[in-house]
Amino acid sequence: MKKKNKFLIGVTLLLSSIFFIFTAAVQAQEDDSLQNVLDSGTLTVGTSADNPPKEYIRMNNGEEEIVGFDIDIAKRIAEELGVELEITNMKFDGLIPSVQAGEFDMALAGFNPTPERKEVISFSDSYHDLPFVILTTKDKEEFFTSLESLAGKEVAAQKGSTQETILNEYIGHARPVALGKLPEVVAEVNAGTVDAGVVGYLSARNYLDTYPNLVATDIDIEVPEEETAQTIAFPKESQALITEVNQIISEMKETGEIDELLDKNIEEAQAGDIDSRNTLQIYGPLFLKGAATIIGVALVCVVVGTLLGILIALLRLSSNKVINTIAFFYIQVLRGTPALLQVFIFYFGLSSIMTIPAIHIWDINIARLIPGCIALAINSSAYVAEIIRSGINAVDSGQTEAGYSLGLNRRITMQEIVLPQAIRNILPALGNEFVSMIKETSLLSVIAVSELMFVADTVKAATYRTMESLFIAAVIYFMITWFVSWLVSLLEKRLEKSAKA
Repeated sequence: MKKKNKFLIGVTLLLSSIFFIFTAAVQAQEDDSLQNVLDSGTLTVGTSADNPPKEYIRMNNGEEEIVGFDIDIAKRIAEELGVELEITNMKFDGLIPSVQAGEFDMALAGFNPTPERKEVISFSDSYHDLPFVILTTKDKEEFFTSLESLAGKEVAAQKGSTQETILNEYIGHARPVALGKLPEVVAEVNAGTVDAGVVGYLSARNYLDTYPNLVATDIDIEVPEEETAQTIAFPKESQALITEVNQIISEMKETGEIDELLDKNIEEAQAGDIDSRNTLQIYGPLFLKGAATIIGVALVCVVVGTLLGILIALLRLSSNKVINTIAFFYIQVLRGTPALLQVFIFYFGLSSIMTIPAIHIWDINIARLIPGCIALAINSSAYVAEIIRSGINAVDSGQTEAGYSLGLNRRITMQEIVLPQAIRNILPALGNEFVSMIKETSLLSVIAVSELMFVADTVKAATYRTMESLFIAAVIYFMITWFVSWLVSLLEKRLEKSAKA
């Protein structure tokens, strides 16, 4: 009996070994991450260019250029692989979901391999260690001498970053404030709206040169080594590419090339752009491109949203209870959920079920623009549907009866008599929807569409001129919305004249 049990155990172990070897072999065959990069001839990299000297924007002969320590490392990796480098700039908190969805071959933006992140993506070996410091203003420096002295104080960090993790886990008695971009953290600390901020050491050096009122405290943040390790993020099944990148990183460390690149970028990342001209003169083309983007996106979304809204409004007015109920819930769901959430759902949802070609028009990736436009257009259709429904209900019922008396059917009566009058009545509301859509295009910045607010954030990070960048964006928004309102007013007057005639 014992021999039989030993035999069964032996067979089980043998079969288990064969199974694991087979599984590993299959996984190895399926891991074509490196080969895909080589076959495509392009290494796609995501970053958040708001963190000098690691990654930030510079203007080069009127063209925007993403530069920095991390970018130089990415260029070196692409060079060693013998492929072109394609870099996409987006908000930091959108990078990990994009890497997870396979949008990029890899991402560099000061990532630390935390256990939570390791569950959804993979990481390279560390290429640099980056300690963190706590920034505050000079008038508060004497009060902040230890982590305990921050208890009850508002301390800011970039949302989704390791700084936020450190803030929550190691400065637990403070009141954490999560902000979207690093320049926002520094700006709020400098303005005194928060008491302090957790910032990477390299970035802090640049900001201290720019803001004389800021100072790095003597507080020592003791964290595990993995919290300060700077690594490259990859999609989960990318071991072949990670192995090759690790080899390149190891060689760069041995030759001292990484230290050379770091020193070079620290010197180059001076306070803002070295160009002596003002922000608008240097970055004017970027702002104009952002303005053109929001006009185009808003126009497409309002046109598509209006056409779809007319259909939904007619379904909402249908006597068929099933159709009416479907239209009702369509409107309620879209109006009852945030537009930002809808943008994320359509962006990641569409990318998971279909592949949109990554064609670039005017430096805008169509694979990102199309899902964003669809989300905003559908969101707009829900509001337009209610506007049109109220406009149709406002038309005197005698108009419909007059159409029937002339022998017109329901469709023709609605198309030729009711809808023209309804649209004339609701034109101001539709104009307001267009104005609102112009402002809502700023939501597309979260998926790296280079619209006006995305440009303003980019310029803030490159120049440290926060108020100047925001003021330029505000003026452009005002000019566009004022012009649209003026056009709607002219059209409204013409329709009134034609109605009287």
